Amino acid sequence: MVFFLLSLGICVALVAFSSLDTRLPMSKSRILLNPRDIDINMVNKNCNSWSSPYQLSYAIGVGDLVATSLNTFSTFMVHDKINYNIDEPSSSGKTLSIAFVNQRQYRAQQCFMSVKLVDNADGSTMLDKRYVITNGNQLAIQNDLLESLSKALNQPWPQRMQETLQQILPHRGALLTNFYQAHDYLLHGDDKSLNRASELLGEIVQSSPEFTYARAEKALVDIVRHSQHPLDEKQLAALNTEIDNIVTLPELNNLSIIYQIKAVSALVKGKTDESYQAINTGIDLEISWLNYVLLGKIYEMKGMNREAADAYLTAFNLRPGANTLYWIENGIFQTSVPYVVPYLDKFLASE
Repeated sequence: MVFFLLSLGICVALVAFSSLDTRLPMSKSRILLNPRDIDINMVNKNCNSWSSPYQLSYAIGVGDLVATSLNTFSTFMVHDKINYNIDEPSSSGKTLSIAFVNQRQYRAQQCFMSVKLVDNADGSTMLDKRYVITNGNQLAIQNDLLESLSKALNQPWPQRMQETLQQILPHRGALLTNFYQAHDYLLHGDDKSLNRASELLGEIVQSSPEFTYARAEKALVDIVRHSQHPLDEKQLAALNTEIDNIVTLPELNNLSIIYQIKAVSALVKGKTDESYQAINTGIDLEISWLNYVLLGKIYEMKGMNREAADAYLTAFNLRPGANTLYWIENGIFQTSVPYVVPYLDKFLASE
């Protein structure tokens, strides 16, 4: 009788536990939108009717400027996904799409750059603009887009941003296209692209010496090239003299690029503490993917791989894609992503 009651009790207990187990919540893969996050996507990269080779570089440059401006001067978190071609769910509450589209206009096909901002919470369109790009209106288009975004997002641009734009942008629209083409090569980061960026920036500086930001970007490109393929003694002396002159220019003093130059220059000399101070000042001035790549490199040199992993993930989050990954793996010195950032390695492998 005792054994019967004991067996009965065990059976009842097992049934009870089984019942409880079936009531456990099922795991579901769901993403809750964050209204303060914005994705920037490139939908269509060219027009059949427009043969300009610079249209994509211009759109990439505009996207990079919008992302950096919002990340630096607002409470929005922007992910520039123009270089990211993976179709996957996103938690961003808003999407800014850039596309080049053909449309018949006055019996002829014209190419428009279409820019649309959509609120993913309800699918409503917050901004819908179309621009016909000509040889001289690139700067006007960019200014109009920034102003339109300010109104659509209810995000006034601070005075410091206005001052920064005056310092980093040329005053002629046609020159902006050339600069964005060079900047696009910088984004790629490989040897051939950096060499081409240096050449184009040199041409811009020669034709427009007043455009001092292009001069600074050329110095940044050249010091990165030196870190990967050392210049000869004469070339390095000339570059160091140019850097010394650039960092003293008052119009560039409050720009992040000066501290990027200082950070890389110090890092290649093994001065990690000096490099660390410089890049942190740069981050205070600008939230950008490149600043966080450089921060990761400095942490690696300090032997702080956990902090390096966080910096690299931040950089990839700001601008995901092959370009940023190349910078992480090869910029300044080679980094083993599986060793330093195993999460990113697994994330990319899952694609």
